[in-house]
Formats: sequence, structure tokens, C-alpha cells
Amino acid sequence: MAIVNVSKSIALKAPADQVWEFVSDFGGYAAWQPHIASVELHPDGDRLVNFTRGDSVFDRISVKDDAARTLTYELVPGQKTPMKKLAATFTVTGSGAGSDVEYAIEVDVPDPMQDAARGGIGADIDGALAGLDAKFNG
Repeated sequence: MAIVNVSKSIALKAPADQVWEFVSDFGGYAAWQPHIASVELHPDGDRLVNFTRGDSVFDRISVKDDAARTLTYELVPGQKTPMKKLAATFTVTGSGAGSDVEYAIEVDVPDPMQDAARGGIGADIDGALAGLDAKFNG
């Protein structure tokens, strides 16, 4: 297994509190992340994410800190997926009229999947940041 980390950020023309409210809506990601077809929130806190590429996973929030404007979600254990572990973190910083969002994803995948995982994760992050750009800078 290999750990793959990808992290990217974007500057937005909106206050950090406004961006945080949007980003921390865990059930709303399909509205602005083009690789997500739909999301179903379950009463136990798990979320079913259906991707546009045809696969699905269950994930859940592992850390949400409103004061630090940080949200990390992880895979629900026991799923049939090549990823052994996934941790994805949004961090919103800034003051005044502007803010920055960092989106970092760490996965543990089989060694032969490292390059594919890095490319796929990078594309997913790019799509999410483009969605934020359209929402707040468009």
C-alpha cells in the first residue's frame, strides 16, 4: 500500500465565514463538485456519495471545527474499494472580503494505483475548486 497526498488551494472573493457555511454543508457537495452525481445523508451521519464515473462510497465527517473552519471526512470502514483509507480536508482561512480554501486529500491505495490515484484525486480537487470559483468568483 502507498500513501498518496494531493493538496491545492484557491483564493475567493467572499468572506471566510460565508465560504465556510457553504463548504461545511456536507449534504450539498453534489451541487458544486462536478464529479459527484448525488449525495444521500443517512441518520447515523454516514453519507452515500454517488460519483459521475459510476462508483459510490460511504463517508462521514471525522472532524468538524467551526472555529478553525476545518472539515475532514473519511471513508466508512468495511467497503469494497481499493482505497484502504481516505481523509479529505477543507480548510477555509481569511479575513475581510476575501478568503482561501485548501482542499487536501490523503489516500492509502495499492502500490500499482499510485499514479492513477494521484491523477484522479487531483482532478476531483480541481473540479471542487472550480465549483467554488464559479460560486464565489464568477
